[in-house]
Amino acid sequence: MSGVQALPVDVPREVSSLFLPLADGQLLVPVDTLSEVIAVQTPVSAYDAPDWYLGELNWREQRLPLVSFEVLRGGSLAMASSTGRIAVLNTGNPDGDLPFLALMLQGTPRLVRVTQEDLAGRDKDCSSGELMHVALSGEEAVIPDLEALEAACLKYRSAR
Repeated sequence: MSGVQALPVDVPREVSSLFLPLADGQLLVPVDTLSEVIAVQTPVSAYDAPDWYLGELNWREQRLPLVSFEVLRGGSLAMASSTGRIAVLNTGNPDGDLPFLALMLQGTPRLVRVTQEDLAGRDKDCSSGELMHVALSGEEAVIPDLEALEAACLKYRSAR
């Protein structure tokens, strides 16, 4: 015996999460990542922006980039649906230059419980903005790379 003991770690058995519906699939994020779901609104145009940067929204006295995740990862821009929403996401960097960003959704987020037994990684190459492909109880989803989304938005903003 080495004399080294493992420290007790309080690992949750399940994590409350959300499926965020896109035109070409869905994202999976922890509940804490979602700050608010708001109605679709027309963003303020952004000059010479990449196709995925749909413009900017005023939200709680902040100017947030509105991102099309589908376009960012190489897909086409989805038509706005009558059930569409905008998700305001916490980037995980509260002291940074962009603590929040907005994603265009094609419906209302759905609450799910994630357990280690129900979550499986998928062996798929990740596109821009994707951290990992997963399946939760048989439903395919993508875990977004919020750090990469934040960096892409800040890169565009600094270049203008």
